[in-house]
Amino acid sequence: MRNGAECTMSRRALYYTVALGCIVAIAFTGTPAPARPKFDVIDMHFHADRPDDQGPPGGKACAPYPEWAPRDPGQPLDGYLDWFTGHPDCPTVLSSPTDADTLRDRGIAQLKRYNVLALAGGSAEVVDDYRRHGDGHILPGIGFGSSGALPPIEDLRRLHAEGKMQALSEITTQYAGIAPDDPRIEPYFAFAEANDIPIGIHMGPGPPGTAYFATPHYLVSAGDPLRLEPVLIRHPKLRVYVAHAGWPFGDAMIAMMFAHPQLYVDVAVLDWAYPDQQFYPYLRRLIDAGFERRIMFGSDNMVWPDAIGIAIERIRRAPFLTERQKRLILLDNASSFLRIDGYGR
Repeated sequence: MRNGAECTMSRRALYYTVALGCIVAIAFTGTPAPARPKFDVIDMHFHADRPDDQGPPGGKACAPYPEWAPRDPGQPLDGYLDWFTGHPDCPTVLSSPTDADTLRDRGIAQLKRYNVLALAGGSAEVVDDYRRHGDGHILPGIGFGSSGALPPIEDLRRLHAEGKMQALSEITTQYAGIAPDDPRIEPYFAFAEANDIPIGIHMGPGPPGTAYFATPHYLVSAGDPLRLEPVLIRHPKLRVYVAHAGWPFGDAMIAMMFAHPQLYVDVAVLDWAYPDQQFYPYLRRLIDAGFERRIMFGSDNMVWPDAIGIAIERIRRAPFLTERQKRLILLDNASSFLRIDGYGR
């Protein structure tokens, strides 16, 4: 508008003029212009943690660890733990906040900085706290299983009905020595399939030495991706992804993804805690095997918020990925898996 007379147009007239213009535009183009994605990244492996969820508050981690050091079984475990999370020796050391509000707020700040929508796993109470403070950056999930304790199905049903649980992620029963084909967790797969709830299941790595200091029932063998096959056959409509891309079971993971086209993976923790020479060849092997549309980003930030940005940048600078492949991993594949309107290809 250029003069005073034009500015006297009533709000109602202006409304109808704009509305008519939109209708005409849609009539001529057939469909509205496509909306831009709201987020640049979907994190399929965000932890809504408290400071003591990964050991004593204030623990440290390398991003990445330059090596996996040996442990002398004849020496006290404290020395090994000091190398791992006490005073790790590496160029980039991440430090955990020691109070819950700071940990939460720094994690959400990372989501905002990198424009991330995060599928948050953890206890229902803590996840809901993150969601209420997350300004739309949190999709609530429920994680369980590390101790071997399993939640009542009715509790999950209630949380799902209340909108406080949109995924079971991550199921960490491997730390309790419970593999996916164990009858104890069969009811959770049946519940998820019946209600079309996505599942993320931990398969593969745990902290080095975890069976000796944190989770005494942990079994590497319980994380073999082949142990998931009977579940997929019994539940053909189940949406499921393997956390950590099943590392280091590369052959089994590729065989499973080839045989079961509905199976996805995330690359969480590999993308910040593992060095380039370990992470990149594993990721490239999955890409070269033809699975670029089923690999999803995950941070596995745990109690280290800065891990989120580091993990994103590791994907962005991977020299063998095309720009299309980077977008697939960071955004589009998770959008398709979660069936989020407006984010897919």
